[in-house]
Amino acid sequence: MVGWVLQVACDVPVAVSAAGIFDYAPIESNNVSLTVPEAWLGRAVLVPFGRQLLVGLVMGVSTTSEVPPAKLKPIQAVLPFVPQMDAHWMDLVRFMAKYYQRGLGEVALPALPIALRAAKNFELDQMRGELTLRTGMRTWRKWLALPPSPAPVSVSQALSLTAAQQVVLNDLLERGHADLRPQLLFGVTGSGKTEVYLQYLAHVLQGSADGQVLVLVPEINLTPQFAARLNARFGTDAVVTLHSGLNESTRLMNWWRAASGQARVILGTRLSVLAMLPNLQAIVVDEEHDSSYRQQEGVRYSARDVAIYRAHQLKIPIVLGSATPALETWHNACTGRYGLHRLPERAVKGALLPEVMLVDVQKTAAQDGLSEPLRRTIVDTMAQHHTTLLFQNRRGYAPVFYCSHCGHVHDCPNCAAHFVYHNTTRHLHCHHCGEQERVPKTCIKCGNADMHPIGQGTQRLEETAARLWPNAIVRRIDADSTRKKGELENAFADIAAGVVDIVIGTQMLAKGHDWPNLNTVGVLDVDSGLFAQDYRAPERLFALLQQVIGRAGRGQQAGRVLIQTAFPEHPMWTQVRTHDFETFASSELAVRQQLGLPPFAAHALLQVAASELKLALVFAQTARELALTLIADHPEFANVTINAAVPMNMMRLNRQERAQILIECPSRPRLQAFLTQWQGELVEQKSRLMWLIEVDPAEI
Repeated sequence: MVGWVLQVACDVPVAVSAAGIFDYAPIESNNVSLTVPEAWLGRAVLVPFGRQLLVGLVMGVSTTSEVPPAKLKPIQAVLPFVPQMDAHWMDLVRFMAKYYQRGLGEVALPALPIALRAAKNFELDQMRGELTLRTGMRTWRKWLALPPSPAPVSVSQALSLTAAQQVVLNDLLERGHADLRPQLLFGVTGSGKTEVYLQYLAHVLQGSADGQVLVLVPEINLTPQFAARLNARFGTDAVVTLHSGLNESTRLMNWWRAASGQARVILGTRLSVLAMLPNLQAIVVDEEHDSSYRQQEGVRYSARDVAIYRAHQLKIPIVLGSATPALETWHNACTGRYGLHRLPERAVKGALLPEVMLVDVQKTAAQDGLSEPLRRTIVDTMAQHHTTLLFQNRRGYAPVFYCSHCGHVHDCPNCAAHFVYHNTTRHLHCHHCGEQERVPKTCIKCGNADMHPIGQGTQRLEETAARLWPNAIVRRIDADSTRKKGELENAFADIAAGVVDIVIGTQMLAKGHDWPNLNTVGVLDVDSGLFAQDYRAPERLFALLQQVIGRAGRGQQAGRVLIQTAFPEHPMWTQVRTHDFETFASSELAVRQQLGLPPFAAHALLQVAASELKLALVFAQTARELALTLIADHPEFANVTINAAVPMNMMRLNRQERAQILIECPSRPRLQAFLTQWQGELVEQKSRLMWLIEVDPAEI
């Protein structure tokens, strides 16, 4: 091993190291045979970094280093608790680091369970050179006791398919590995996309003795229902779930089973797309349009886009499913880059898409947020022993708490946002940074004791429903009401059983759920989405509404949807009422093409945070000048546009003032080349400010 240099990826910011790679000398290991350089690749190691120890991953082995041999520090230990990451996984990490302009360690290390990426969880016996896993040793032993072979798959009887479902399934199976374009399954809500997924995956698993499949869902609350169907279809031994809502021991065990190839069906949220799956044969991305697939903390990436790249890398099929595809996905399907499969009707015989009615709240005043037509419809629905869903995409009691005397509004001291009043705790909450304050007895500005909550949240709507219909069973489902383990699953079970009269909830209820007894949907307070400044706002609103609308009438009884709006003449409502996604998408894409917006151009953002806005703007302006100089010196970057440095829409977040620069280019490869060079120059500035480059930003 003399002369080897290990290139170790550590989770440090780009400003510390643009590559995130550091050189170390190898050591002899009592745990693993490492007699050839290739044996080191993909190994998790414990390394000294300054005055601390970090967990790192060996991403390369070299014979030379810019660090003098005398200063080259040896690694401390090899971690036997982490399987050796394979070449495909490391290539995926390299792609993500390059595409999203982050260090290798920033991408690679968060893909490991928390117990395996924190150095404090390992205790090193210096005399023996052995490691002990402080957190999860019991789970480690349980995993070692499991059979090393892939879990058997026992495929149960499938449901009967409609003619349209059968056509789609046959087409997907016929394409197999012959057509490796992403395949879009475009089906209306309730069309049976999930059953098509299941039967398709069953064929994939039956064709491979050790094959694995990955199923992605956008949110944790969708996993119980989906996991139940996967367990019933393929057997509990073959299925594991991966998401942040699991306790650490379960998450650790499931990750080990997936990484070792024991688990055959992996169901997870966005982070599971980074799990090592040595025998991956197919990927399904359900509700592919959902913004929850976009990681907004740490490394900013789209799990859907990473899944598409991973399928391309492995030359395996990938199916994207949605009733309201992302406009980028729809554009790719319409232009032939993706395959397109349609399910235009609901799977239940006789079930129709619900009738959608608009309630003009300027003509029909809403009492406590509920208009008279909606109240009548709720009463009628309960008389028929059906369930009503009231959709209010704002948790808490009221979004504003203000003084009636001086008009002072209680704002979060850390963020450019109002406090939200929560009646259950009698506290003011910030939904951005988590700050909480007790409700003041008097106004902090004028001393007036007459203060009022303004607006409607789910808690207030629950109070209203309980007052109007005291004999009704009302269930509120939001992030506040489902914090305890099992509460969400119990709530969903009650709704499915038809014992709940009125369900009140946020977007947690908007997608993926199948409740045959739910007949009526009331939609409240969505007008702000009609006039938001973000160009993606109409797309998000249309998708959200169609998903919410789709919860109604999934059984034999025709569904009804009432949308309360102050702007019934808005042109979007025509497509919403007729469930006409294709017309809506065509219109929006035409606007985006005219304005040079994605998918007809590529975007990136430089985001800067500082204690004062002036400092953030100064750095952003310096960055802009560096960018303009770079463009002037390189003719190939002539079509890159650098917009002015401006404050972000939410200027202050968690005590940090924020500014941004939007970068535009009609060519994605050209933009990537520019960003790589520009980021190198930004790193050279050695600023202490927090900054990052976000590629394909979800909001601008």
